[in-house]
Amino acid sequence: MEQVKKKAWSRFVQEGALDEARLNRRIIESWAFCKKAGVDPYCGKGSILLSVEELQQKKQQNEQLLEVAAPILNKLEKSLRHTDSMLLLIDPEGFILKANGPENTLKYAKNINFTEGGRWTEELVGTNAIGTALQTNEPITVHGAEHYAIASQNWVCSAAPVRDEQGNLLGVLDVSSRLDSCAHEHTLFAVVASAYAIEHEWQKRLKDEEIYLLSLTLQQNHHKRGNNFILLNKQGVAVYIDPSLDDLQKFKNKRVKLENVEKSGFKQTMEVPVYSPDRRNPAGYQVFVVKKADDRKNWRLNCQENFKFSGVKGTSKIFRNVLVKLEKFSNTSVPVHISGETGTGKQVVARAVHDNSSRRKGPFIEVNCGAIPDNLIESELFGYAPGAFTGARKSGMKGKFLLADRGTLFLDEIGEIPETMQVALLKVLDSQRITPVGGEDELQCDVRLVTATNRNLKELVRQGRFREDLFYRLYVCPLILPSLRERGEDIPYFIDDYMKRHNWYMQWPKEILNEWIQFPWPGNVRQLLHVLDRVRILYPEALPEQKVLKEMAEETFIMEALPTQGPHKENTGEPANFRKKTEKEAIVKAIKEAGGRASVAMKKLGMPKSTFYRKLKKYNLS
Repeated sequence: MEQVKKKAWSRFVQEGALDEARLNRRIIESWAFCKKAGVDPYCGKGSILLSVEELQQKKQQNEQLLEVAAPILNKLEKSLRHTDSMLLLIDPEGFILKANGPENTLKYAKNINFTEGGRWTEELVGTNAIGTALQTNEPITVHGAEHYAIASQNWVCSAAPVRDEQGNLLGVLDVSSRLDSCAHEHTLFAVVASAYAIEHEWQKRLKDEEIYLLSLTLQQNHHKRGNNFILLNKQGVAVYIDPSLDDLQKFKNKRVKLENVEKSGFKQTMEVPVYSPDRRNPAGYQVFVVKKADDRKNWRLNCQENFKFSGVKGTSKIFRNVLVKLEKFSNTSVPVHISGETGTGKQVVARAVHDNSSRRKGPFIEVNCGAIPDNLIESELFGYAPGAFTGARKSGMKGKFLLADRGTLFLDEIGEIPETMQVALLKVLDSQRITPVGGEDELQCDVRLVTATNRNLKELVRQGRFREDLFYRLYVCPLILPSLRERGEDIPYFIDDYMKRHNWYMQWPKEILNEWIQFPWPGNVRQLLHVLDRVRILYPEALPEQKVLKEMAEETFIMEALPTQGPHKENTGEPANFRKKTEKEAIVKAIKEAGGRASVAMKKLGMPKSTFYRKLKKYNLS
């Protein structure tokens, strides 16, 4: 039979004549297509082979397909272990993502680039099971001389398409073996069954992710009317549309395209990735829209709740846990201590403690202990009596404790107060009474104390720089704020909040958002807001290309990586490690970009000469 097919092939490529009685209809159609496309029947070696980097990128793009298929492929591979067959998984463009099998078979296939990274379509290599399955969207076995190009005629290949529940092609599963290696009667059945199993698992995972998307939406109260968003799964199908969007309900359970949304009288303002629990890949997207005629100032993303928080809540689990504790702590009168890296929003959280407490109608007084000279901090906190010292007001001055009476006093950078002041503060906490500088009478004050620091108070206690008894008085209800890199999925919400506050609305591509989510942001929220300030000032009408936005973030990254104060980490004894590492990397990068010229590197870093050389010595950089 193989000789008959070989003669039919020779006659077709030489004369264009077909013996339709001896050939499968799909093979005839494919040969005709290949001849018309100009495929060389005497070659057929793969002409496109991806580089290692390009192949890795393709695998990342098809990561979920590879993950879903892996256990099913392993099972199929075990059933083929007594054959010389190779097992392949191919993407919708015909690129081979995965090729497993006996070493001798893989080596033989590599001679014609039939290997990972190769592209195996009809247009490039002629009739073959993979390319023909891609073309027809049907399972097929291509045997020996049925291949259009001679390079593949020593092979028998069985392939089946893998589709999602809408019928869209996810990829192709293929089993290939050398023509004389084994019997092939049941191979196609095994391939089709395995392809179906992959489809079933894909649909199951998709449904699980949709359930996660919807449950997350309900948890965040986004189901309330007026939030103006569409929830898409990763295939772009609308699984939920806010009830207020009456004109868009027709897109429910359908693929949603931006142009169709705009034709319906809406404008997309933002696309926010919603990450699956493993945080590696988006499970879907929230697409926020506004009526084109709406006043954008009235556009609201965050729902209104009884709990008052002026910052960005986001959806990250780590910050939701902080908010849960914050709400519970706010309802008490005991001290709250807030710790976290610089720029994580300690002042905002302190204000929320006050706004949600029984003291919310009283004053909220904030003091930065690190900004007050040691010799003035006592009078700043406790006030002073008339004529207490040279230059004092004749009437005296109320201190912050009295100003905060029946309210909240927020002492930021509490780790910076001198030891003598620590003793005085401890006394006030014990008695709720203060004595102004130069005064004799004790004055009653009713104050709820909130403190904050970006330093590790426990470490300061161990070093003898902070009183242990004061630590226990302040550290009653600790709140540890996560860094921005730990709540990266909240970055789109920070961007949305920034746009609303500045009446500046841009459509942020998901590629940029994903890149920023992975960015380390050592300066945390403050750094992100500085970058947004720069983007808004330089590009008020339209966002620049992705490369420019990346460079703008990296420029700020270098500046934020250089502070002398390390970040706070409650669970580590070396809190400055991250900043030291990023600082060293920034310096090395600047030196390389400057071609080793110190003056140019200093300018790039914005660093004084003395500091620059001190850092070189510190990090053993020559």
